[in-house]
Amino acid sequence: MERLAEQIVDWHNRHPLARRIVVGDVHTLGVVALPFVRADAQAGGIEPVLTDVVSAFDAMHDHPPPSRWSVIVQRVSGLLARRLKRQPRTQWRAFNEKFLPGLSPARIERFALAHGFAEAPAEPEARPWRVIVIDESLAGAHGGWPFELYLMSAGIDAGRGRTRVLAGRGIPSQVIGRRIWDPLRFGLAAGALALLAAALAWALWPRHEAPARAAPDAPASAPSAPAPASAALPASAAEPASSPAEPAASAPQAEAASLPDIRPHLVRRADGIARPPLHAEKPGDDRPAEKPADKASEAGPAQAGKATPPDPRLERMAAAPGRAVVALVGPPGSKADAEVLLKKMQAGLAGLHSDPDALQAEVIQTPEGWRAAVWPFPSREQAQLINATLVARGFKTRAVNF
Repeated sequence: MERLAEQIVDWHNRHPLARRIVVGDVHTLGVVALPFVRADAQAGGIEPVLTDVVSAFDAMHDHPPPSRWSVIVQRVSGLLARRLKRQPRTQWRAFNEKFLPGLSPARIERFALAHGFAEAPAEPEARPWRVIVIDESLAGAHGGWPFELYLMSAGIDAGRGRTRVLAGRGIPSQVIGRRIWDPLRFGLAAGALALLAAALAWALWPRHEAPARAAPDAPASAPSAPAPASAALPASAAEPASSPAEPAASAPQAEAASLPDIRPHLVRRADGIARPPLHAEKPGDDRPAEKPADKASEAGPAQAGKATPPDPRLERMAAAPGRAVVALVGPPGSKADAEVLLKKMQAGLAGLHSDPDALQAEVIQTPEGWRAAVWPFPSREQAQLINATLVARGFKTRAVNF
């Protein structure tokens, strides 16, 4: 009993948000008598601890107070033991008065049955007593034998805070009640929780990445034309002659040379007849345009009167001289894969182009492999806009100039 105030101080200061109190803040130690009923007239079997005050508390004084972790483990183990060894109830409370703020009668009942004293820990003349009134309806509900359990009570005053707690058996004594909270500690804890919640919300906030944009191709101002077959031109004409105006156009040509050549090329015919180039000379080229008549004379008199038409597909691409033909082409692969991709591209253009039926769609063989191609588009800007939509849908297409 002499060191009960120290145990209450240790219990109160154990909570990190509670205001720190001292032994002088604990006052009015008394006894509370609680009425109960049991199913038989046998003794309850609750052994009092404070009958030998000196030995119990002196033994506790020689040992340091238990840590917070050991108290939690003790409570959890006791709860599990009660859950696993649950037996039919034989004791019930016979009171319904809520005499302590923050504690319901049911909670006080569980605490008293687990830690209450079977005999009074102090005489009425030595300590203040409070006898809780019997509730006749609860006492008659079970029809048992009445008996009393005793708990110690104490008041705590710290600044403007005031509360009252109950203490039961144990070394140290078990304590139940409401603590006095420290506003500063409570505010710091609330701010830390708010920061943690904000950081968690920021970490879990969904982030949508921007869709991949198609790589820019060569500018429309410098379109590249299909290269003529090596057999159609002599060795001297295959290489462009150097001229003063060549450095001005070398930058676009170098950029176009770095890109993979996906344009269709003419192949050598089995009969040895070479096909002429499909377009006229480029603007600014100093080389004189080669006339078909001269080529026919070079081929020989036997072939001079025979006209060789160009590839029909490439002729349609180059039908408009002076204007670049913009097409959407797929990656190189087998002919079967290119045909499958061509059908998917035609279906994808249904909602993107104003008149998909006006577009030409064929599978063209290139030096890298077979490619699906759709053309013509009136401008490179429109082709790039439609290609960006197809790329966003998973197509590996690109806009090129023929």
